[in-house]
Amino acid sequence: MAKFLLKRFASLVLVIIGVTMLVFLATYYLPSDPARAAAGPSATNEQVEAKRVELGLDKPIYVQYMKYMKGLLRLDMGTSFKTKQPVAQEISSRLSATLELTAVSLIVFFVLALILGSVAALKRGGVLDGMIRFFSVAGMAVPPYWLALIFQYVFYYRLQWLPAGYRLPVGTMPPEPVTGFYLLDSAFAGDWALLLQAARHLLLPVLSLVLGYCGITTRMMRTQLLQELRQDYIRTARSKGLPEHTVIRRHAMKNAISPILTLLGMQAGGMIGGTVLIEKIFSWPGLGSYALDAIASLDLMVVAGITLTMAVIFILINLLVDISYVLIDPRVRLS
Repeated sequence: MAKFLLKRFASLVLVIIGVTMLVFLATYYLPSDPARAAAGPSATNEQVEAKRVELGLDKPIYVQYMKYMKGLLRLDMGTSFKTKQPVAQEISSRLSATLELTAVSLIVFFVLALILGSVAALKRGGVLDGMIRFFSVAGMAVPPYWLALIFQYVFYYRLQWLPAGYRLPVGTMPPEPVTGFYLLDSAFAGDWALLLQAARHLLLPVLSLVLGYCGITTRMMRTQLLQELRQDYIRTARSKGLPEHTVIRRHAMKNAISPILTLLGMQAGGMIGGTVLIEKIFSWPGLGSYALDAIASLDLMVVAGITLTMAVIFILINLLVDISYVLIDPRVRLS
């Protein structure tokens, strides 16, 4: 376990170096000017140059990069060009909103793909199988942000069943912060009305993300389970007189899930990236909408900090996926 975690830590360091380097190079060679964006559209050339010196953008790119990396060793991500606030502080104030959206989406995504894929395999050739495969292909064919707009139009504008955005209704006080997740904090406080409000506001963003990425995983679960049901050990288990639900649940599904976990880890990156547009559409106060604002204003420090944070989240998710292999299949070793 120690050797495995050491390798993961080394890969995390390499990812941090690579991500920050790419962000710095991309921003440096863009035709836009961060100094002019920070100074404002009406600033004179002298004011822009003064702002460039103030922000350290007059230094060579490698000097700026080394200064940024030294700050990271102290958990200092620099200062926003636009707001003049520490980037780490602004990210931490928005991180819980993105983590709650991502965590709930991944849980629903995994459970839904598992159930739909299993039902499709067990009802192979039937009406349910055909419907699930149709909706899986349809989900793969449309992007999550398009689904988000459709959901807003149908469930908010037309039916008025669900809110259009935000984490809570405007003017509603959030629960006492414990974890930063409104669902958990409301439950800890025993405020079930607030918990229901937080769940209603989460529903459309989560569905937009889940249905936009669930199709391929559902189809893969169906394929894996069908392959496992054809294996010799399944016929042996049935010949011993084991109940069918035991054969499927304890033998076939357990072995079919392992490849799905790999795909889950890979698609987690797409879902994390997908939160950027989803958060903007639903006015979700997380890192995604903050990232779009930072990109529009060419706020280099914020862009680098958010990109780095999302990369670390992606690595941690894949770390949990790797560890889960051992819990599901004891034959797998972390080494």
